[in-house]
Amino acid sequence: MKSPVLDRRQLLKTLSAATLGAVGTSLVGTGAAFAIEGKTLKIRNDGDIRNLDPATRGGWYDETVMFAIFSGLVQFKAGDEWGWQLDAAESIDTKDPLAIPFRLKPGLKWTGGYGEVTAEDVKFSYERFADPKVNAVYASDWAALDKVEITDKYSGVIRLKKPFVPLFTSTLPHASGLIVCKAAVEKNGGLITTDPLATSGPYMLSKWQPKERITLTRNSDWPGPKPYFDEIQLYPLADKVAAETAFDAGDLDVTQINISSIAERKKKDKDVLTVKPALAYTWMGMNIENPKLADVRVRRAIQRAINVPEVIEGTFGEAVQPAFGVIPPPLLGARDKLLYPYDPEAAKALLTEAGVKDLRIKVEFGTDADLLVAAQVMQAQLAAVGITLDVRQMDGATLTAQQQDAKGGTWKEVELFFVTFTTAPDPSWVTEWFKCDQVGVWNFQRTCDAGWDAENAKAAEEPDEAKRAAVYVDLQNKLEETGAYVFLYHGVNAWVSPKTLKGAWTPDGQWALLREFSAG
Repeated sequence: MKSPVLDRRQLLKTLSAATLGAVGTSLVGTGAAFAIEGKTLKIRNDGDIRNLDPATRGGWYDETVMFAIFSGLVQFKAGDEWGWQLDAAESIDTKDPLAIPFRLKPGLKWTGGYGEVTAEDVKFSYERFADPKVNAVYASDWAALDKVEITDKYSGVIRLKKPFVPLFTSTLPHASGLIVCKAAVEKNGGLITTDPLATSGPYMLSKWQPKERITLTRNSDWPGPKPYFDEIQLYPLADKVAAETAFDAGDLDVTQINISSIAERKKKDKDVLTVKPALAYTWMGMNIENPKLADVRVRRAIQRAINVPEVIEGTFGEAVQPAFGVIPPPLLGARDKLLYPYDPEAAKALLTEAGVKDLRIKVEFGTDADLLVAAQVMQAQLAAVGITLDVRQMDGATLTAQQQDAKGGTWKEVELFFVTFTTAPDPSWVTEWFKCDQVGVWNFQRTCDAGWDAENAKAAEEPDEAKRAAVYVDLQNKLEETGAYVFLYHGVNAWVSPKTLKGAWTPDGQWALLREFSAG
């Protein structure tokens, strides 16, 4: 089965070359050599920016930009081990889990003439997550916050109402820990969209050409270590095959590539291949409010009809292992088995019991070449139990908008869909999106259980790792019991770059830490 997969991949790669013009002539057809000589870096971004507000950001496509232009008290370290280091903070004390004193580095300035970054900005940045007017998508990151107490211009204390274990793993070093300018945000009515208003990081957003290019330039007022590149150009290319084509043509200096490209890239010695285990989770979800999927027996039949190891082998070969839940190893709470593994006879019996014959259903997903292969393997497996699967690819942003449209009613038409979420190095960030308050926001299966939500909240407070892990296993068991989830893989993140570039990534390879890129 591997040869047809490679042939299909090569065909998609060839076809994708013709689509690159959509990102602008500034990228394709320039014939430019590696741009490092001019201190300009050209890099692929997963997508275009949607929202640069730490409280309401869209995803990693926003966060990659945000980590470069904003500063936080601390930031993720690059490398192979998860950890954090000081950023805007001169010091931070972690001894007391309910009171975290910090002191900012004096002289850190806002762009736009807004003066220095102060403790008042920190207080405003974190407390606004609870403001109903902000409607923070990531409100749970600061749900345990009582207040930020200001002690002087540069110092304060983060006071929590209750212990919150993920504070230094998935809140402060992540985008929810970034500091925004109180004066600039209040002047703009309390909102941040694609204009960050004022920033304090080593880079600033100098130009945005929607769907074409995001340009960052050095912040001349940045008092920290001077970043190597004068300018960084990010090109929003959702299609990794197209991005790889652009890299091979010399139009991109570094890009993420599909997992199916790894084996071929390993044979070459020309470039540097960086492969890291992803803290991501890909699954096939089912909209339980769609009439075709309202009966749990039908959903369970689909679960049992899909041979996930065969899907993964047919899609990625041996580069990726099947998933047993949403929490990726090595995070605590990762499962090692399914409750309802592949059993086509059980699937047929469930459909008969439900009185369902000749079921025709569609699966929708973005323009990912690997997921197209996975869908085709599933198509054959479902056909074996009497289910016809229609495969539909579309723009990922369009699909997400359809799933999130609770008022327009189009979400009711969604049936099956592939989802990939990325996460931070704590299981609380994995499970948070399946709660009742996430239905129609990020919970597209629309499963809702108040007891599940309460158990999930308690898990974030549990200091004992073994107990905490057991709770997260149970939470995943209950998700599988709904029948609305087919867990697929966690995967790896793979990047290709020239030997003359020294890259910097988080340990999962999800975020390119642009401020640390340099000539190798």
